[in-house]
Amino acid sequence: MEPLDDLLAGYGTDVDRDVIRAWWSLRSLVASHWLIEHGFDPDAPGCEFDVLRSRMREP
Repeated sequence: MEPLDDLLAGYGTDVDRDVIRAWWSLRSLVASHWLIEHGFDPDAPGCEFDVLRSRMREP
C-alpha cells in the first residue's frame, strides 16, 4: 500500500488520483522554481526533482 492509499482511506473512494498527482507535480515545480531563485538545488538527492521523477514512474 502506498502513502496515497493510506491518506485516501479516510476520504472515501470518490477521489481522482490523477488530479492529486497533477497537483503534486505542479506543487513540486513551483517549489523548484522558488528553490532555484533562492540558491538551492532542487536536483539534489531527495529534493523536488526526485519527487517528480518518482511520480513519472508510477502507473
